[in-house]
Amino acid sequence: MELAVYLAAFGTLRCSEICALTADDVKGNVISINKAMVNKGKSEWVVKTTKTISSTRFIEMPAFVIEKLPTCGRIVTISPDQITSRFERAFLKLNIPGFRFHDLRHYAASIMHAIGVPDQYIMQRGGWGSDRTLKAIYRGTIAEYTQKYTDMTLSHFDSMQHEMQHEIKNP
Repeated sequence: MELAVYLAAFGTLRCSEICALTADDVKGNVISINKAMVNKGKSEWVVKTTKTISSTRFIEMPAFVIEKLPTCGRIVTISPDQITSRFERAFLKLNIPGFRFHDLRHYAASIMHAIGVPDQYIMQRGGWGSDRTLKAIYRGTIAEYTQKYTDMTLSHFDSMQHEMQHEIKNP
């Protein structure tokens, strides 16, 4: 589960993409996202192409994540349904409010947006084909950045007001 969480939260990978990954998809710190594991029906899982053309991508991951990945075979040896159920059980066991595993993608996109990564690069990393999806679903606010950006906004307006007052006094 740790690897699945890292890949979703730091790499924007979908659950289906995580479950289809193999060690052969990892070259250095770069993971090639080129397939997905999907339910064919009656709990029969198959590996097929990614969800969309833009979903096929290369993701550079932090070194600490790459170091934890196995060097052969599948990266995560459980199905997408098992990731979902184990993720939910972890919240119950820890007695903390839960959220969906897929929300880790929201987190990754929101963090990238908050630190100033332009939307087209967030879209590329997450495999989103349009900014409509990114803006409508994946880009949220993060509490610790709210005050930072509020202060930045207020500082801008204070500075603007100061300059305007200075211009009025010195025509």
